[in-house]
Amino acid sequence: MTFDFITTAAVASELRSSLTPGRVQQALHVDATSYALEIYGDRQRRYLLLSADQQGPRVHLMEEKPRRGVDVPSPLLQLLRKFVRGAILTEVSQPPWERVLWLHFDHAEHGSTALVIELIGRWSNLLLLRAAREKKSGGKSQRSGQSVEADSARSEWRILECVHRYRPQDGARRPAMPGQLYMPPPAQEGWPLDELTELRLRLLLEQTPRDAALWRMLLDGLLGVSPLLAREIVFRATGDAATRAGQVERVTPLLEAVAGMVDALRTDAWQSCIVIGGDGKPAAFAPYLLTHRGHDQVENVASISLAAERYFAQRAPAGADTYGAARRQVAATIDRVQRGLQRRRDSIGRELRPPDEIDRLRTSGEWILALSTTIEPRQTELEVPDELEVPPIALDPTLSPADNAARYFKRYRKARRAREFGEPRLAEVEVELAFVEQLAADLALAEDRSEIDAVRAQLVDAGYLRTPGTKVVSQAKGPRHYTSQEGFAIVIGRNSRQNERVTFDIATPDDLWLHARGLPGSHVIIRNGGRLVSDATVQQAAELAAYFSRGRGEASVDVIVTPRRQVRRAPGGRPGMVMVDGERTVRVRPRADDPEV
Repeated sequence: MTFDFITTAAVASELRSSLTPGRVQQALHVDATSYALEIYGDRQRRYLLLSADQQGPRVHLMEEKPRRGVDVPSPLLQLLRKFVRGAILTEVSQPPWERVLWLHFDHAEHGSTALVIELIGRWSNLLLLRAAREKKSGGKSQRSGQSVEADSARSEWRILECVHRYRPQDGARRPAMPGQLYMPPPAQEGWPLDELTELRLRLLLEQTPRDAALWRMLLDGLLGVSPLLAREIVFRATGDAATRAGQVERVTPLLEAVAGMVDALRTDAWQSCIVIGGDGKPAAFAPYLLTHRGHDQVENVASISLAAERYFAQRAPAGADTYGAARRQVAATIDRVQRGLQRRRDSIGRELRPPDEIDRLRTSGEWILALSTTIEPRQTELEVPDELEVPPIALDPTLSPADNAARYFKRYRKARRAREFGEPRLAEVEVELAFVEQLAADLALAEDRSEIDAVRAQLVDAGYLRTPGTKVVSQAKGPRHYTSQEGFAIVIGRNSRQNERVTFDIATPDDLWLHARGLPGSHVIIRNGGRLVSDATVQQAAELAAYFSRGRGEASVDVIVTPRRQVRRAPGGRPGMVMVDGERTVRVRPRADDPEV
């Protein structure tokens, strides 16, 4: 479902009454196609969402402050912060019968700008404009899109930036690029709702096939009508939204139904509602009462913004990631670091020879010296007595026996040094890889922006991510707390730093410690206070340990259980990396059915 003209007009009316005049205090980049403004007006702070999502464009007020989903400021966000933040929202206007809103701003330093949100399906866009040339206008702007003389006071607007760019060289019918003059959407064909007469309606009926749906006739012949609105008008006039054009005998009921919509448009007498479909999710919303939805549940809501916010929030696909943009950015950094560490590990591994091969280099040199008197000139191979079971030793025929032996001793010393210094380096890389894998698990399990930022902060602290001139501050929530059915407290770390705290600051030596075996994940402790912990509580805590690990999606996961006193920090390890002794293993199904307390 997309915004139609009537819905857009209702939103415009709401914005005028609640936001104008209002000062823009902040601009946020919510996701790739959506921005939000924090506006203070009428002694209240409100949040306005402007989305040019081509699958679901929308504009409405939000109940809560939106989440910042993009870390790297886009060019549009930077310009919003320059030209719109600190400006006064002076006017909200709507071109006649268009799904377009103009938000006019006056900035003390930068003058007049406008944000234009075009809610026209796959051609939706959000554009920041600046007046290119001004002229006087004697008219006054009117309400609810019936006039937009205030917009024509400035005859030309130049695009500063936009969400979707359309280049002339790509064949765009209406180019949209920074620096170009703004072109409004092309005019539509049809009769405006407030100009529909009995004669015009009869003319539309005559031009429509008798078996065509009546609502389709209204959709094609009138301006500002969506399929939802057309069906509602037909139902109010005939009692059946599926009425055919040939079934209409009197046009007066249709005219009266259209007049009711026009009256609501002129007087702002909106009756916002939302329709709940059979799947329990919102199926539609409108600023007028929807009476044609049959057996669907229709709920009244206080405003069109509340209806739109609820509709789009609950119609999101199952499992949709609200913080997808931020999560992807951190995931890309983790992936880059992992690939770099794996290349370093492989490079070190290629330099390391097995211990038995290193010893064979030494013994080869010793055998060459011991049997040097038996070596003939230009000999390429030295045979060792069969009873010693030593394979033939290759010789360089251009070298003397002493030089061949020296060559083997040199290779032996080089391989031994590589082993001596390479093993610690390899161990360090393995520790770093384990740490980064833990961060990847932390990111996958992160439930909100603060937990994503906590992972990013650890990447910065570890030197894997640079943030010139700024310091990443994490305000992640504390560890998770559960209570077992028998009353034992179960504490779970949300990330590697909290794992360190849970294990070594919160837990006592007698508490039980749990962790998914061989998988990055959360440290879990059972606070027992010296009491005996039952198998049922251990089972519940183990299920939580499996659930908050990389094995969450597996059918079963092995979880190690041991007293906290048997857990120690890994030498040279990163926060949360430990070594365990005396553990036992339980196999469980990952789940977290009990609510967090």
